[in-house]
Amino acid sequence: MKQIIIAVVVIVGIIVGATLIGGDSEVVTAETSNNFYGQEEGVITLTEYADFQCPACGGFYPIISQVKEQFQDQVRFEFKHFPLVQIHPNATAAHRAAQAAANQDKFWEMHDRLFEQQQSWSQTNSPADVFKEYARDLGLDMEQYDAEVGTSETLAVINADISLARKKGVSSTPTFYIDGEQIEDLNALSTVQGFSAVIQAAIDAKNGDSTEAVENIELESREEDTDVIDTN
Repeated sequence: MKQIIIAVVVIVGIIVGATLIGGDSEVVTAETSNNFYGQEEGVITLTEYADFQCPACGGFYPIISQVKEQFQDQVRFEFKHFPLVQIHPNATAAHRAAQAAANQDKFWEMHDRLFEQQQSWSQTNSPADVFKEYARDLGLDMEQYDAEVGTSETLAVINADISLARKKGVSSTPTFYIDGEQIEDLNALSTVQGFSAVIQAAIDAKNGDSTEAVENIELESREEDTDVIDTN
């Protein structure tokens, strides 16, 4: 079996973690984001803390996309903002754009565009302008988008996610939780088959069928010729 190696995850894993993002002098607080896909009340909840500019998160994106479609009838897939602004200078603008899109029920459309075009906007000197074009392409109300993307309220939602992540001890991206329990072995998630097996095992365990859960993991671990994630 080919071994899946995501070197970027190891590199990002030594980062201290996201820090609260500064805004204007006005102190604004907010609830954490509520960006989810699938079932509002799923059998299990998978939570991803991610950075839109993180190459490892970009590498996981196509895998998670397939897993989301496979389990959308059983799982609540949550995305939480965790931009590593110390090493990703365009991350704040990306997360602002995504949360502003969420205000118009277009979070996942912006989420997908940001990851699909990650390499093209990561090095730009004017990320806000690029994301405004994405918003226009997605059919957002541009007057509303322009009014909300730069506000303290939008930033407060992102910071609320960061605060929650720090309380949980999140220090790298991506970090995944199932029902509040961190998935430590990212390598187990780095193929569609492996990620699906972990989710299915959690669903089976929640339903009281732990034997089937173990069998599923063992079956998927014997899969051969898996694809390597290219995060470069």
